[in-house]
Amino acid sequence: MNSLLLAVALTNSIAFNVSHQGDIYTITPQVTVTQPCECQVNIQTVREGAGGSSNIQQSRTLKLPANQPIDLSRMQLNISQNDTVKVVVTLTDGQALHLTAQWPSAERT
Repeated sequence: MNSLLLAVALTNSIAFNVSHQGDIYTITPQVTVTQPCECQVNIQTVREGAGGSSNIQQSRTLKLPANQPIDLSRMQLNISQNDTVKVVVTLTDGQALHLTAQWPSAERT
């Protein structure tokens, strides 16, 4: 079991920390890389609902330290029950490292 925990700790990953009060969701994508890197981060948020649709994209380059969880952004979204929301995070160093993760509203809790 200890080797399993070590393997998880040594893996590049993107996770989403999500909390909500009613329809207001706070979504914080968080990345951990095993080697320091200067990486391009792209976050795309697509929302469709009764009030219309939106597609927001933000990109930036970050210097990320190794083995430290880093918050990439913090978004607050008003998500009604019938809304469809998708947040996609892509991280790349332009070489070997390429990570993509998605937070679908269907997995809201």
